[in-house]
Amino acid sequence: MGGREHLIAHPDRRAVALGLASGLLAAPSLVRAEPPPDPAPAAVHDPEAAVPDSVLAASVDLSDRMSVPVTINGRGPFPFIVDTGANRTVVSDSLARQLRLPSAGTLQIRAATALAKTGSARVASLTVGHRQLTDFLAPVLEQDNLGALGMLGIDAVANQRLVMDFRKKQMTISATQRRESDAGTLVVQAKSRYGQLLLVDSWVEGIPLYVIIDTGSEVTLGNMAMRSFLARRRAQASEVVSVTGDRASVDLGMLPQLHIGQVVVLNQQVAYADLYVFEQLGLHGKPSMLLGMSTLRQCSKVSIDFPAREVRFLLEA
Repeated sequence: MGGREHLIAHPDRRAVALGLASGLLAAPSLVRAEPPPDPAPAAVHDPEAAVPDSVLAASVDLSDRMSVPVTINGRGPFPFIVDTGANRTVVSDSLARQLRLPSAGTLQIRAATALAKTGSARVASLTVGHRQLTDFLAPVLEQDNLGALGMLGIDAVANQRLVMDFRKKQMTISATQRRESDAGTLVVQAKSRYGQLLLVDSWVEGIPLYVIIDTGSEVTLGNMAMRSFLARRRAQASEVVSVTGDRASVDLGMLPQLHIGQVVVLNQQVAYADLYVFEQLGLHGKPSMLLGMSTLRQCSKVSIDFPAREVRFLLEA
């Protein structure tokens, strides 16, 4: 691509930022069980076995997050939010009651804002497309805080390539392999850390920046280390609410330009806070950002290849 950069132009959102100053924003929903109450569930019995591609019709919730149909213990389908910011699949309290899932005691989880304790349920099977999780414990969280019947974590798409086609409203889960890219696709390499992919070829105003793709977050969030490097930017006060119902104060600001590889995002609204998630990913004190759906949906297609450690952006259909 010869070093050319490609633009994602957001509308100027200064009025929107002011309007949100007294409201609530959806926080990222990173959830980890610690210590693991049982062996990590395998998405497939044989990771090397050929599993057909799964092309799923995707819907959108009120927070603009993508949902796909999931069956649990043979019942459903139920719409689950796809959350690449969470390494464990979560079910809501209302769905656990509806399906009469057996209670499995208390888990300590790492939510976006803090450590928390929550109940858990044992799930015999969860199927999404051609892939299946079997006999695992799922944290149970209040549906009002989740904003969904459940969230599909990285454990459900481990060793896979996740493709979100926003124009066709489809999601594809497939094995990683070298494939021809659509014309106009931009590839950004990443590092793997605790299951998440960190896009390191990113910067803002010349400052190196770690970027995590977080499909479970409506908005894009930066840590205070990033905020301190951009101190001259004015910000508005607001709040975020985590999946456990905890609240954290944030500053809302506007970035004229954000560089992610050869992708340039213009007029990006960012909420700044030193959320617990940044500490748990070893990013405390390092300028870092969780890239939410408000930005991702400016692309026609985004693919996240966990084994290949790369993210691909298609800006135009």
